[in-house]
Amino acid sequence: MSKKMMLLALAVVSAAFFALPAMASAAELHYTEPEEFNISGSGGELRAEGEPTITCEGTGGTGKWESTTTGESTLDFTGCHTTVFGFTAKCKSETEKGADNTIASSGTFHLITISEKVPGILLTTKETVIVCAGISKITTTGSVIGTITSPECGTPNNQISLSFTASSAIQTHRTYTGKTYELLSRTGSGEEKKSALVGNATNKQTKAGTLDCT
Repeated sequence: MSKKMMLLALAVVSAAFFALPAMASAAELHYTEPEEFNISGSGGELRAEGEPTITCEGTGGTGKWESTTTGESTLDFTGCHTTVFGFTAKCKSETEKGADNTIASSGTFHLITISEKVPGILLTTKETVIVCAGISKITTTGSVIGTITSPECGTPNNQISLSFTASSAIQTHRTYTGKTYELLSRTGSGEEKKSALVGNATNKQTKAGTLDCT
């Protein structure tokens, strides 16, 4: 390789190397004035391929930020039930005592940019074992991507509204920085099936913060 060609190759490699951090940071999203918040919502659905849908009537919980883009949250889905062979069966967390139709979940969240100027959130849940009517058991793990429907980027607000949508048991948004994220459900037989979370929730804190989508 000639000296001129070698210098040109080094320049191309260097340009690509220094472009990587900019590409990664462009996919992230930041929220100013992060503080502890409360979560509320109207419940939703947990769908798994070939399994009865679990429906919950309400959502409540709390969360805290570890930085302007990541944090932890705990959620209680209340009034949860499913329909099996025409009968309605209550569903609950296997470890939840005294609440026969509440599913307790927790995990981490990461603010992301789904596409240009479209803010979103990536939730990674801890393993949750759900029991319906004391008979049917399903274990959920994995990650799920939702859309931030409000506020708009650059508009101060003390509330963040989230929407999780799906077609059947396939989440609407599954890809972030080239990687596919899935919510999985494992049945009593040990078979893992693709799953989806459908519902809306609102995070509310005292101070108004701003989504920085740049």
